Formats: sequence, C-alpha cells, structure tokens
Amino acid sequence: MFDLLIIGAGPAGISAAWEAQKLGLEYLVIEKKLIGNTIYNYPVGLAVFSTVNELEFNEGDLRPAREKPTREELLSYYVRFVLENNLNVQTEEEVLNVEKLAENHFRITSDQGVYESKAVLFAIGAMEYLRKLNVPGENLPKVHHLFRETYPYVKKNAMVIGGGNSAGEAALFLAQEGANAILAIFRADWENNDPKQGCIKYWVKQPLEEELSKECLNVYFLKRVVEIRENEIVLENEDGRIETFPNDVVFILIGADAELGLLKNLGVETHKSKYGEVPVYDEETFETNIAGVYVAGHFTEARHIAGAINVPKKIIPKIAEKLI
Repeated sequence: MFDLLIIGAGPAGISAAWEAQKLGLEYLVIEKKLIGNTIYNYPVGLAVFSTVNELEFNEGDLRPAREKPTREELLSYYVRFVLENNLNVQTEEEVLNVEKLAENHFRITSDQGVYESKAVLFAIGAMEYLRKLNVPGENLPKVHHLFRETYPYVKKNAMVIGGGNSAGEAALFLAQEGANAILAIFRADWENNDPKQGCIKYWVKQPLEEELSKECLNVYFLKRVVEIRENEIVLENEDGRIETFPNDVVFILIGADAELGLLKNLGVETHKSKYGEVPVYDEETFETNIAGVYVAGHFTEARHIAGAINVPKKIIPKIAEKLI
C-alpha cells in the first residue's frame, strides 16, 4: 500500500515525488511515456522562455549555457534530477484505471501491474489530444499537428495555422531557416497583446514582426481553412475572399486537450475554462470533489512550469498530514 501514487512524470510529477520523498512517504510515479514528455515534444533546439528559477526544483541546479535553457538542456536537467535523487519513477507504463475502494484506499491498474494507494495525484499533461480543424484534406501526410524541426522544410511552401505561441514559434523558426512561411491567424489573435488570453507573447511576436519587415514571413488574416490539397491550400480571408496558395506542408497548431477519462470515471467534476475542459479542485489543496484525488500540472489552471513545480511543494505536506 503506497501513501501516494503519482500519475505523470513531468515537472509536476517530479516535484511531487521529490516532496513526498523528503517527507518519508511511500510513493510511486507512473509515466505513460518519457520523463518530461511534454517538453520532449517541444521543437528541437527551442529556447525555453521561462526564467531559470521558474524551471528548477532547487535554486541554482539548472545551469544553461546561455541565459535561457534549450529544450535539450531542460530535458537533461529533469532526467538527471530523477536519477540523482533516486526518485521512484516508472516510465513507459500506462495507467488504465483508477478505482476508489474505500476511504484512503485506491486501486490503480496499469498495463504492467496493479497497485494500491491511500491517495492519488494526477500530474498529467494537457497534450494528449491535439486539436483538429476537421476540414477536407486534413489527413494528408503533409499535414502535422505538432511542430518538431525546421530542416526538412527549407525552400518549401509552409503554412502554419494557429494563434498562440506554438504557431508563432513554428512560423518564426521556419522563416529563419529558409522556408517560404505563412502564418495564418485570426486578426483578433494577432492584435491581442494580453498574455493572459493565450495570444502570441511579445518575445515571439517581436522577432515575427522583424521577419515580416524583411519579407521573410507573411501573415494571412484568416476566416477559415476551406480545403487542403496535395500541392495547395485553400483559405478564406477575413473579407470572405477565397484564395489558393501553393503548399508543401501544413502545421495546424491550435492547441491540445488532456485525457480526463480516468478522472471522470472516478467521478471527478470538470468545467470549461479558457484552456478547455479542466478538473474542478480546491484552490488551496488541489483536491478534487473525490476525497483523496488530487491534481497538479499543465492540465489545471496552474499550467505553466513554475506553477507545476510550486503546487506540489504546497500540497504534498498537506496530503502527508492527512495520511500520517
């Protein structure tokens, strides 16, 4: 019987494991894929724009070569932290079901075993289901819903569709590395400068505007995507005019949603937020309406890495008090 079973080994899951270990709790982390899997899916070579102190578990541990760490440096830091602190993390193991048998008694079934725990913390990511436009041609091989690298698309006609940071960064990287890039975006998303509304942040938008001024990138104000064809893409602009562009590759980067099935099966309530569907939880303890079931990380309202790391520091001692 574990005191705490943690589902997910991203920043939130690692932070929770570290806090649980320091408090002497019997815990286990089960990760469906890899340590830091959301970060693993960042574009290759991406500089992470959070400040170093927002990304590390202990002050001074993360020492990037430049001011901001790259994807690779951050991944290495998280993996090294798990290994050096001998955290009890099992990767490439998928949790299939979580049942509440009684007060302080859960049964967790994975594709590799069955576990029992007094409490469960869901520290899953929010990238399980990449959103789609559901337009004709979206299933063509040239269409991608995740952006990983630029080099296969040098001198290619590349279209990026989306209004957030991921789309802005992809368009910027493609333009800087020699693709004929177009960012297709709603005018309201382009002109919105409120960082709380999911718009392109200034540190991405500023270099985007520089590429626009050099005519290395185009911005297309979109009303809708009409159709994606083998060598073309058909768009409707904000004035209602239908236009066809030569096209070799399309990146549809319009967000993603978490897998909430395990939580819903337990009876956890959810609600719609600006980030999509998220679980309902107490803002102090991050406990859901099901006693003993907690949430943390990217699929909650505290979704940035700093919040994912800091929330377990606050709630794990409270969970320990209830269990001991």
